[in-house]
Amino acid sequence: MRVLIVGNGIAGETVAFSLRFRRPEVEISMLSAEEVPAYDPCSLPYYVGGDVAREIVFRRELNDYKKHNIAFFPKRRAVSIDTEEHLVVTEGGEAFPYDKLVLAHGGSLFRPSIEGIDKKGIFSCKTLSDADALAAHQGTRAVIIGSGAIGVEVAEALKKKGYEVTIVELLPWILPTLFDEPTAKRLEKALFGYGIPVRTAEKVLGIEGKDRVGAVVTDKTALPCDTVVLATGVVPGRALAETAGIKVGRGIKVNERMETSLPEILACGDCVETFDAFTGEECCLYQLKHNAVNQARVVVGTLLGGKERYIGAYAFARAHFFSTHAASMGKTLKGVEGSLGVEILERERDGDYLRLIFREGFLLGAQAIGSFADMMGLLMAMMWRRYNFGRVREDLENLRSRDLPYPWTYGQLVGILDGRKELL
Repeated sequence: MRVLIVGNGIAGETVAFSLRFRRPEVEISMLSAEEVPAYDPCSLPYYVGGDVAREIVFRRELNDYKKHNIAFFPKRRAVSIDTEEHLVVTEGGEAFPYDKLVLAHGGSLFRPSIEGIDKKGIFSCKTLSDADALAAHQGTRAVIIGSGAIGVEVAEALKKKGYEVTIVELLPWILPTLFDEPTAKRLEKALFGYGIPVRTAEKVLGIEGKDRVGAVVTDKTALPCDTVVLATGVVPGRALAETAGIKVGRGIKVNERMETSLPEILACGDCVETFDAFTGEECCLYQLKHNAVNQARVVVGTLLGGKERYIGAYAFARAHFFSTHAASMGKTLKGVEGSLGVEILERERDGDYLRLIFREGFLLGAQAIGSFADMMGLLMAMMWRRYNFGRVREDLENLRSRDLPYPWTYGQLVGILDGRKELL
């Protein structure tokens, strides 16, 4: 069997090496639009800020592919698929055959349609080459457009390098896919305390300057700067599949075996849309590392004729900047808008904050700042097990604290639910 993988990110790399470890005889080829071996994109802001050396971000070395008999073809951007002849054609006109094709090419940075978007001094942190350019840049004033996790982490990185940094966010609060407004506003206050002002509910209209960046113009003001970083989110790469006749929505549509509408073509990672693990909601885009890895493992099982089924995607992410640590999992309140039986529980202690979202007694999401973030593992386990928190005291009688994998005990959780400080 000839397996061709398009993409060398977390998903593609996991497919390639997991498949090789399970089946030494399979012929594996991999196309990558980039010229470097696999790396961790989550590490890029820390490389930009000087917290880690460039070589630390790599997950593989070029020799790893050769050592494991994986034919790696860098600087080959796939542009079309001939589904009848089973060929993938690259930008340079090369054709690569396959018996099974895995699309794991991720997505691309969303570039807003604003005047001046192509001026010098505008960067992103989507790829290693993006990060290289930003790390080498010498600037003093930066505006970050967008406030997702990468945007906040890049803001911290540039602040550490001595920049004056401002974050501009179109929506009413930062990290909008991870946190509700009460949680996010606490994080905005923390950022301001570190010298990073955040301007929310503000639309960027254009970028001024002759050849280089001079200012970011919003619907409220002009922000002088010599550096702009686009942290505007990732758009799933669906065009390659769509032009081949594969069904797409916001991303490439897949079933629970990670098969596309053409069974010999599978897909995983940031290019796909799938379903929510807890609610079953379709058209789900959780572009996070753990989802990419889980999807890739199902792809390998499907390629080998196994019975693996994808359990669905879910949100679980951490936001760490300076000495502030926050975490989020599951749904936000916006994600369950319109649902009946939704309840919110909040607890705050010494600047730490916990927010839990329930529906009919079942936990759907959690957000935490500070020490409360340490209990995310416990909350995740309880969400997976579908605990009804209305029966939490009954369950407590049958559960020993030493059975729990995290330092927060079930009894402490009951204390939080009851507001009993002596248990916290």
